[in-house]
Amino acid sequence: MRIAIVGGGAMGSLFSATLARVADVWLISRWREHVAAIRREGLRLEEPTGELTVKVPATSDPAEVGPVDLAIVCVKSNETARAAEVARAVLPPDGLALTLQNGLGNREVLAGVLGPERVWQGVTAQGATLLGPGRVRHAGNGATHLELRPQIAAVAEEVVVLFTRAGIETHLSDDLAGLIWGKLVANAGINALTAILRVRNGALAANAAAGTLMDRAVAEAAQVARAKGIALPYADPARQVREVCLVTTANRSSMLQDVLRATPTEVDFINGAVAREAASLGLEAPVNQLLVDLVKAIEATYGERIS
Repeated sequence: MRIAIVGGGAMGSLFSATLARVADVWLISRWREHVAAIRREGLRLEEPTGELTVKVPATSDPAEVGPVDLAIVCVKSNETARAAEVARAVLPPDGLALTLQNGLGNREVLAGVLGPERVWQGVTAQGATLLGPGRVRHAGNGATHLELRPQIAAVAEEVVVLFTRAGIETHLSDDLAGLIWGKLVANAGINALTAILRVRNGALAANAAAGTLMDRAVAEAAQVARAKGIALPYADPARQVREVCLVTTANRSSMLQDVLRATPTEVDFINGAVAREAASLGLEAPVNQLLVDLVKAIEATYGERIS
């Protein structure tokens, strides 16, 4: 199977380095310094057991890749429309685009370009931190769940086998909405707060004031899920998200990494999505909306930081 990873951020780099050991993988990224470093020295993956270098073909030009069977979309949500065009450039008519992105709405954007039958969705609990051009740290090892669709059953099984061979625990699920919202609830509680406070995940569970804010954001997101009739994959959302913080104590959330690099965040697709979904149901999500406003204020003042 030929695979293109669309997006050279932390997660795209992690999946590229991991899958390249068992499949024909190309990494497509607009970050030219990253591409140049990978071409020159390989992609360096820092694991808990040590560092290894993986040879991964990398490019900023989709035309260099040729047709692939699967395009895995790992870009930030605000780049999904562009990634859809990249996927269209490398996929044949029967090729699939698999989104493993955070937040809500990515599948719909991809389907608008590729058609709904060519878009596949998954959710992953893998964690990664981008350390610099050509370097990524595997920051957390969690399960990946892919949508169970009878129309693509054979391809889905092949991908599960491939991911599993690469060391990525992978399952097919017939309740992906619950898993997606399960991750969204956790991200709503963790990501924006870590970005605003500039702390690692564990600090939210260790600090009473931060923990209270996290619990409130989580409660709002869980309320929206219940109102939509979506069953979360855990009984106690607040406890679950605190456990995630403890398990990923040293991890820098993706939104914190964005703020530290002074790049756009996905807050509109995480806390913003919670606030929008709440409003559509006649509910309120004031904490999530406040987190959106604070993160967007940080983004708007990147150039005015006092060091």
